[in-house]
Amino acid sequence: MRLPLLIALLLLSACGPGMAMRSGPLDPGRAETDPSMECLPEPDMEQASMSRHMRFGWTLAEQSFLIPPPEAPDDQSAESLEAWSSQVLAPWLERKTHTIESARAELDQAAEENHRQRIMGGAIVGLMYEDVARVLRSIPAPRELDDEPEIQEIYRNVMTSQARPFLEHARRAYGACAQNGIQPSSMRHWSRFCSAREERLPGRNRTADRLQSGETVVEVIAD
Repeated sequence: MRLPLLIALLLLSACGPGMAMRSGPLDPGRAETDPSMECLPEPDMEQASMSRHMRFGWTLAEQSFLIPPPEAPDDQSAESLEAWSSQVLAPWLERKTHTIESARAELDQAAEENHRQRIMGGAIVGLMYEDVARVLRSIPAPRELDDEPEIQEIYRNVMTSQARPFLEHARRAYGACAQNGIQPSSMRHWSRFCSAREERLPGRNRTADRLQSGETVVEVIAD
């Protein structure tokens, strides 16, 4: 009777520390809402079981979303928008990206520690970069262009190009999360969440290409 007990104890210890599993239905997350930490799916492990890098990266990511987007000026003349861009938007973008890079550095290290943290890190990194891209794409065109639709279109294309690097970072992070989240099955709802968020991003969709090709992505996101 003692042998089965010994085997059970060995199996429990093999799980290692930091892997307290959750039971019951888990929140699948909200792929259709604006990016925020609140829309993340529920992990299958307690936050107290996550590594120090993961918890710190999670906290820094939360702080990145606490930096409010800059409000465009009421006077949307070209002169006013130019001043706002240099005096308000540029400092906001610098502060925002610095916080994101700090969070990403911790999440990258957390991703090396175990597979579940790699899945979660990809989703969080994707949300942070998507948040920046959303703000950049919402910058209004100068009112002087209201009667110049062709020039206005050129202006919007320029603003879209400014957001493109952030969108690409988000796309790659979501794609890594979607691929890595296929296993274990208890984290598969993260894969579906990241796949859905990537599909909602403006521009081409690469999630299906990755899944069909069988490409295995192990990093959170890499340059």
